[in-house]
Amino acid sequence: MIKRKLGLLICVLIAVYFLVSPAYALLNFREFASDLPLFIRYVAVPGMLGVTFLAIGLFAKPRFAMAVGVYGLSVLVALFAFEAFLAFRSISVRLAMLGQLNPAQAETVEQDRNIVRGFALGSLNRFLQTETLSTALLSGFPNTSVVLCTPDNQIIKYTADRYGFNNPDDVYDKRLDLMLLGDSFVEGFCLPPGEDLASRLRASGFSTAGAGIRGNGPLLELATLGRFGPLFRPRHVAMVFFEGNDWENFENELRKPWLREALSPSAHFGTQATAQQASLQARVIMNRNNSKPINFVDILTRTTMLRNFLALQQTFTRLGLIYPKAARVMPEFRETLRRAKTLTAGWGGTFTIVYVPRVDRFIGPFSADRVFDQLRTIVTDAAAAEGIEVIDLRQALEGHPDPARMYAPDSHFNREGAAFAADVISRYLETVDRSPRTATNMR
Repeated sequence: MIKRKLGLLICVLIAVYFLVSPAYALLNFREFASDLPLFIRYVAVPGMLGVTFLAIGLFAKPRFAMAVGVYGLSVLVALFAFEAFLAFRSISVRLAMLGQLNPAQAETVEQDRNIVRGFALGSLNRFLQTETLSTALLSGFPNTSVVLCTPDNQIIKYTADRYGFNNPDDVYDKRLDLMLLGDSFVEGFCLPPGEDLASRLRASGFSTAGAGIRGNGPLLELATLGRFGPLFRPRHVAMVFFEGNDWENFENELRKPWLREALSPSAHFGTQATAQQASLQARVIMNRNNSKPINFVDILTRTTMLRNFLALQQTFTRLGLIYPKAARVMPEFRETLRRAKTLTAGWGGTFTIVYVPRVDRFIGPFSADRVFDQLRTIVTDAAAAEGIEVIDLRQALEGHPDPARMYAPDSHFNREGAAFAADVISRYLETVDRSPRTATNMR
């Protein structure tokens, strides 16, 4: 009788764990079950495992149910032990991404009124209760030191240029060859000065200004282009699209009425002067944030670490069994590309997309390109419909013997990855500049 109850209890516990996945996937059908690979991964396989363990616990002989339950529980415990090991190793990376400082560094930062921790424009505009595009904060803080990350008790930072971006200020002394729009990949997350994507392109001979801030999505990038593009008048503009979170960022941006204004042909993007009040208020917010310590609680409240642990996220990622949510087509993305291309053509420039793949697609023996390529197809189809070229880093990285080596533990490009991407982009620009049609447009 005891064996019966214990076997049933263990099997039911395992079954409940496995059945949580299909229940969540079916409740969020569009994101996690609407495509066949997603349905198999998040509904069919865990569902069958859950039902199997439940059936064994209810109907099998006590000894067999007990044995299966113990073996199943042992495997599950082993998986969670490995996940705990990976999670423990990632804590320092996550704290560094959030900008944790040791006591001496924290005192220095708190006393230095010309330094700020990393920030996202979306969050700052939410705190500022922005209502109009012309007064929105669309860049960082001019001539200010910005902390990118703090690995191994280091402070990796940059000094923002006159507009608040990660560039040397003298880059604007002559006409720009290239303006990069993007998020942390363009800002150069956790890369020392001179190692980021824009710096690498400058080293290749292209006068480049990176206009990226962490957390930006395509609509914020369009707004950034609308405000600073006519001022910079670059020969080329490239929107760096990261498949890891840009689609989700874009969906969130569309919910902000003031930001949707950027899609209008009559949009007033504003200037640094019209956004000066917002910048001053945001700086007060950042100064207040500088005094708040970063600790383990921030990992639990500001990241998805706990949820990912329960889902064995890192373990399944190592196996190539973590698939992105299904992406739905949003017509506004094509409108965004059309507006960006039109704005750039206003001063005779060309507009391009740089597609950056997530590292997950290059990890594990079971990685499935079809699942990851759903979003890539949406992006490239929208670009093709508007006659916009795509620099596809996914294709370029697939030709590399070890693509995952191009990424840091925080899933951004490391030094080698930034150099690789810069080389691909510079070779494309050299080809474009040799085109007779382009040369005519640039006159």
